[in-house]
Amino acid sequence: MTDNGASFIPPQTFVECGICKGNANISWFCKNCPTSLCDACATTHRATEQYKFHTIVERTYTVLRLFGPAKIAEQCEVHPEKDISSYCNECDAPCCISCLVQNHQRHEISTIEDKYLDAERRLNVYYKQLDTVDEMEEQTKEDVKEDNFKVEKVINDINEFREDFIQNFNRSCDDLITEVNQISKKTTEAFRGIEESKKMIESLKKEIEEKIERGKLDIIKYQPPKLESLVPKIERHKRVNITFEPSMKILEVMKESAGEIKSKEIEREEMDRSKMLRSVHVQKLHSFDSKIGVTSLTTAGNNMAWVMHHSSPTMYLYNDKGDVVTSVKVGGSEGINDMAITQSGEMIVTCEDKRTMCVSVNGTVSTMIDTEPFGCYGVCVTDKQEIVVCMGDQGDKNHVAVYSSDGRSKAREIRSRDGQGKHLITNPYRVVQNGQDLCVVNYGRNVVCVDERDNVRWMYDGKKAKLGRSFYPLGICVDKYNNLLVTDLTKHCVHYIDREGGLIQVILTQEPGLMGHSGICVDDDIWHVWVGIAMGKVVIAKYLK
Repeated sequence: MTDNGASFIPPQTFVECGICKGNANISWFCKNCPTSLCDACATTHRATEQYKFHTIVERTYTVLRLFGPAKIAEQCEVHPEKDISSYCNECDAPCCISCLVQNHQRHEISTIEDKYLDAERRLNVYYKQLDTVDEMEEQTKEDVKEDNFKVEKVINDINEFREDFIQNFNRSCDDLITEVNQISKKTTEAFRGIEESKKMIESLKKEIEEKIERGKLDIIKYQPPKLESLVPKIERHKRVNITFEPSMKILEVMKESAGEIKSKEIEREEMDRSKMLRSVHVQKLHSFDSKIGVTSLTTAGNNMAWVMHHSSPTMYLYNDKGDVVTSVKVGGSEGINDMAITQSGEMIVTCEDKRTMCVSVNGTVSTMIDTEPFGCYGVCVTDKQEIVVCMGDQGDKNHVAVYSSDGRSKAREIRSRDGQGKHLITNPYRVVQNGQDLCVVNYGRNVVCVDERDNVRWMYDGKKAKLGRSFYPLGICVDKYNNLLVTDLTKHCVHYIDREGGLIQVILTQEPGLMGHSGICVDDDIWHVWVGIAMGKVVIAKYLK
């Protein structure tokens, strides 16, 4: 007791271990759970594989401990002679024994120690969230720093282009002026020759006139000199067509400068690519259970993604905390295979009932393409707003179909054959656009990249990964480097492939809770990759620094 009758009780006097529920030697605190731990349970917690990455600190660093021993007992305001011992949850008020008897009978009552413990837990969770905010702040600072660096690079490129353009333009103008001056010099020389010829002709005329005045005999005897010996050869001066077309000259200079800039862009891309390769560093952030199994994922921006399964007619929009933001039921009892979002916000959905549906921005669902007899699987929307659909279930007739933006007309079919005429699009399951190319996943076999003319650019069969098992690709997505991320069901990993089909690295390999990789999508803004597990789990990881 103190002078005023209140006692000071250290928190560990009443805090219990979150695992064994004992209250002896509660010296540790797990930030991840979060919960207090005794010495024995802290040792076990560290040694358990599931919790090996948890952060365990001494309880002296928990929130309320930062401010010294907590004052538990205080005098009652209504009955100053008595100490507060309880707390009425219904009235949200502290109580002494007399208060309980007089005013709070049949109310829900907690001990003051329990309320203190609850407050400590809540504040510890709050502090953990503050730590997350600090981490987000640091990440934001890094992102802003990187963005500023990119802006500075662009400004430098613009200034370099301006300097190069001005130099090349001035050089072109100097060349034009030199050319015009040379033409002027030739014109002046031509005029000078004409003047000399005129003087010689005048002299000859005068000489002939003098002979005529002297008499006929002088004219008869007079032998005029040959003109060639006295007068320079005079040719009619050719007219010079002098024109100046500044727009054409500027265009030539700009082409020249643009070529130099393009070379710099290629060089910078290679530098960026080299930097990117050095920065591949996978950090598993967290995972959450979904309402359905996950066979397909589509990013929706703002740290959200759509989750689909081929046995469920409803798709769910999740945020990165694992909360359902909204859901859309597309069909009857049939499931959803894949989904893509157009520039206008419409969702193009392929369903198990061999129909491609359109979900408008106001939620209206309508049939866009009837793919009968083909099953429709993967779908993507190109930068030209064409709709690309994987057509399967028909053996050697399987192909990838490209439709107009409204789905009413088929622009072309992609079948792709090798040099021996062998069919390469055998079982199209997923498709994405990468630049001007389309990358198609043949279910459980390989990835084929074709250009706009249906020519095969490359094929990836997983052998470069040297994983010792057959490659079984299912999901695919493309990041802003035009590199591909492909899920491998049998090896439980993701193949990170460059734009030319070369293996960069195998990431997100098999670990507890991460087996059966199926759907995948990527959020380029923060380099987060979402991996869907067919059994009903979504894993979010950061794969680039």
